[in-house]
Amino acid sequence: RIHNLVNKPFLPVTPACKSWEKPSGGYAKINFDASVNNKRTCYGVIVRADDGFVLGGGGGFKDEVLPVDWAELYAFEESLKIACSLNITKTIFETDSAGLVNRVKNRGKDITIMGFRINEIYRIMDKFGSATVIWANRSSNKVANFIFKKIHCYFLYLDIWYGLTYGNPLSCAG
Repeated sequence: RIHNLVNKPFLPVTPACKSWEKPSGGYAKINFDASVNNKRTCYGVIVRADDGFVLGGGGGFKDEVLPVDWAELYAFEESLKIACSLNITKTIFETDSAGLVNRVKNRGKDITIMGFRINEIYRIMDKFGSATVIWANRSSNKVANFIFKKIHCYFLYLDIWYGLTYGNPLSCAG
């Protein structure tokens, strides 16, 4: 039996609360997340420096329902635009989507439309000095999660900038 509510479990259930972890020196960490419901797709992005200071972020929505994998990819693309606009050269992209992380790590082998899009994204990531995509526990992504939940509730578009302006978000400096 998998669940036995009568007897105490042999292994105690201990909740594993993870929090945001600082990246190594000189790296920015970009947490992003997406959600699909109420006939729309929302995303949230937060960018933090290696000391935890918030450099920027944002969120938004599309008035269409996307499959969850495509919603996470959309959030990844938006986080990439924000990283480019902030002129970040060393970054770690962090998501709670294991499927997206696996697709990025296995890029070049995926011959689907999503695989093609990931290859295009990776060409843009090559313009960074150093960029990687890692999986994070959902509890480590609380701020990005909070942003897109607020967007869902209030139909907001949110940008968090500290006096920065940006032009073409996909033209990162090489």
